[in-house]
Amino acid sequence: MAKLICRLPWSKGVGDSEHSDVGKGDELTTGSEYGRTFKVGASLYVVAPSPCRFLPANTIDKITRKSTRRGLATVFSVPSSSKDARATVRLSWIQKALKDYETVDDVFDKAFLTTVVFNGGGTRKPRITPEAKQYLTKLGAHDIVTCSGVADLPPGPYYMTGHQMRDVWKLEDDTYGTCMVTVAPKSNPSEPFQPLRWIDSSHQFPSFALPSRIKTGTGHDPPSESLAGWRILVKDNIRLQGTKTSQGNRAYYDTYDACTKNAPCIQKLVGKGAIIVGKTKMNSFANWEEPIEYVDYQGPWNPRGDQYQSMGGSSSGSAAAVAAYDWLDIAIGTDTWGSVTRPALWCGCFGLRPTLGAVSGEGIEPFCREWDTAGLLGRDLQRCTEFAKQWLDVGKMETEPKPFTSIIWATDFWSIIDARQVNTAREFAGRMGSILGIDFVDVSFDGTWAASPPQEARGLSLLEFIKDAANAQCYDAYHSCEDFRSRYREKFGRTPYVSPRNQGMWEFAKEITREERDLGFRKMDVYRKWFNNTILKEKHSNALVMMPLESMGPRYRDEVPTFRRPPQDGINALGLAPVMKSPVLAVPIDEITYNSRVSSREEKLPFVIALMARQGYDLALMDTTRKVLEKVGKSTVLRTGRRMYEVSELTSGKAE
Repeated sequence: MAKLICRLPWSKGVGDSEHSDVGKGDELTTGSEYGRTFKVGASLYVVAPSPCRFLPANTIDKITRKSTRRGLATVFSVPSSSKDARATVRLSWIQKALKDYETVDDVFDKAFLTTVVFNGGGTRKPRITPEAKQYLTKLGAHDIVTCSGVADLPPGPYYMTGHQMRDVWKLEDDTYGTCMVTVAPKSNPSEPFQPLRWIDSSHQFPSFALPSRIKTGTGHDPPSESLAGWRILVKDNIRLQGTKTSQGNRAYYDTYDACTKNAPCIQKLVGKGAIIVGKTKMNSFANWEEPIEYVDYQGPWNPRGDQYQSMGGSSSGSAAAVAAYDWLDIAIGTDTWGSVTRPALWCGCFGLRPTLGAVSGEGIEPFCREWDTAGLLGRDLQRCTEFAKQWLDVGKMETEPKPFTSIIWATDFWSIIDARQVNTAREFAGRMGSILGIDFVDVSFDGTWAASPPQEARGLSLLEFIKDAANAQCYDAYHSCEDFRSRYREKFGRTPYVSPRNQGMWEFAKEITREERDLGFRKMDVYRKWFNNTILKEKHSNALVMMPLESMGPRYRDEVPTFRRPPQDGINALGLAPVMKSPVLAVPIDEITYNSRVSSREEKLPFVIALMARQGYDLALMDTTRKVLEKVGKSTVLRTGRRMYEVSELTSGKAE
């Protein structure tokens, strides 16, 4: 990106090519269709391309005399006791306000105090005490301006040109290659998203543009009833207005135009003020692929451990971003058969696959509509719960959830897991049961079926009855791409290329008839009814089911996978919640030590279990899990980077 250097805090005149000798080393650059870029210390910022606010000239004498000046500015909203009262800005008030700004916001910097604007809430301009003025001057303020009653002027950092106030966005690099595209923040919710063209400082990955949190109050207590200012990433099989969808496949990307509207599950977030900052990479067509099997686009990098481990999938980019970037609040993934919970395991974060139907599936490119749903990933379980309360359909939630009655240990699923990991999970389950005052019980679904089978089983074991039923989703996955294959051939005159994993799945799916597909789903309906009537009864009537996701061990991104996918036949631990249409929460509880062949030292991988509850118990599941984690000393707020936990947490026994 070509740079044209100017000096901040001020440059006089108009045009991007002007220089000024005033300032102390902040660089202003140009050459962007979006707006100017500048540096504050080591951080790069961009100025929004058009003004978002205008300060009335008749209320701001100082700016009237300097209408051609430009530079960094900070707005403070000064409350007034009444419409006609004159507020006073004292030293203690400005110190507290600045502390709040620096606590809440990662965009604000004291360099933005070059011009300070105090906007009074009444009809009179606020008065600034000499002590407050002196303090701001020491911090670098050149101009202190007062005004009153300027509507729609949120507090926070700006770039000022005369009376024009422009938003500023901080640029952050996508150093872990998690996204297909990043988008500019937008002030008008009805406008389409605009893809950003900035490349990060290493010239490898796109950059994110982050708006200030101060202007939306994000991070303040008590939690807001909206999602204003929450920074969100969206998986690239969910439609986002103004952007193209790839589904991790280059041919698919080339076939379709940019989306003309948002998927309803994303529009709901936009309507609540959430900031969408990009679209994340994924396994192509949401099929299970390991990093070396990514063909069209490079797989994201998992920040955990030696940073060369699998990131799981298919919501790989969403989970990797959550584990990598402190500034990110939530990433949206999709889940058909473990595509949220499995990457939550490998990337060490919380992941919720919600009750089926709690999130609209419209606008999500289908794999298997019977089970497809959007889900969420995050590092802070309390924040995940707050987000879910705003995002999920309240009509699908239990308004007065009953206490959980037991913890079912799914013995058939745990039988393939490393013994030490089983012991860790069992210890956690036992402590959870003690805290909740409920029994922790081993249950074999295979054994229970053998003892009390449904009539439809006709003497077949559970595995014999259900083994091939899950293949029904392959039929749907193949036929949902018929429009894509047809359009691509019409447009390019050839068959579209898909990865070997998808080629194999499509060839297999071609041999499945519609009748076989329908029979598979009928069998799973039988299983769901049997499970509800036979497993979830009496003391297990409102049970939590504790399951593994995978047996954890190093799985390097340069290795050709030889392990079994999925790990078990039939309805396995990844598929139980989809079949039951129930919520399942991925919960990090520990770290696994391994000797890395990459770093030649000891590293840590996340260890994550899955908890399933009844339909509609999503919020109760999250709340209960958070309280249990707090009581057993496990962290409910995870770190980004190589380790989920602080070293102090490990040495103090908070994380085992």
